[in-house]
Amino acid sequence: MTGHSCLPLIELLRSPRPDLGRTITTFVSCFNTAYGDPAKDHWDISIAEWERYEFLGDRVLSLIVAQALFTRKHAALTEGEMTRAISGIVSNHALDAIVRHLVDFEVFSRLIPPAIAGQNTYGERITGGAFEAFIGALYCEIGLDEVAFFINSLLREPIEQASPEENAIGMLQEYFQKRFRAVPIYRETKREGPDHRPIFTFEVLFNNQVLGAGSGESIQKAEREAARAACRKLGISLPDPAGTQSGAPGTP
Repeated sequence: MTGHSCLPLIELLRSPRPDLGRTITTFVSCFNTAYGDPAKDHWDISIAEWERYEFLGDRVLSLIVAQALFTRKHAALTEGEMTRAISGIVSNHALDAIVRHLVDFEVFSRLIPPAIAGQNTYGERITGGAFEAFIGALYCEIGLDEVAFFINSLLREPIEQASPEENAIGMLQEYFQKRFRAVPIYRETKREGPDHRPIFTFEVLFNNQVLGAGSGESIQKAEREAARAACRKLGISLPDPAGTQSGAPGTP
């Protein structure tokens, strides 16, 4: 998967406005032409190799986001704040929300091996894993620079918005991981307004118990507001813009 065959894919990765659907379609075509069956419209790869790419892609994705957070000039974050921010930006839940917002899922499902795709049910774990495998393969075939540009463009909003006072999602996830070795889930409950400017409403739940709800002009904002409401309910301290904290951890 080298030379002129990669040029259309490289051009898509370098676009300041990434088109995830076209990038996936072009990647599958290039990869299958080089290593698999060019006639297949899904990624022609074994589950074992897909999982290897998933492992690598998870690390590449975390590295790129970590570097983006570290080099931010407008709002430097501490080590702990960057750790919590990454957990919110590259979690399976966050990747699933981004994928479903940016691309038709029928197109995205081309990245999922047929043995898994045949189940016709895709949870956050499968969606997040497919995105990570995609990134891992891109890294191997194209290189870090182009993949980093692509990821930074694709995840610009959550990376730029990561801040101590807005990192409720990461803090809530950390709270439940430490206590229950599990994480809360988010679900969309309402979408209203015009198609070009929808307002999303999400709830955050743990063990089927609603902990909080929030609305916003993007999925990320709505989930963040829901997480903030849950943190307030549980007494989890959230820094405010002035840098003060209040509250003490409670129980769900």
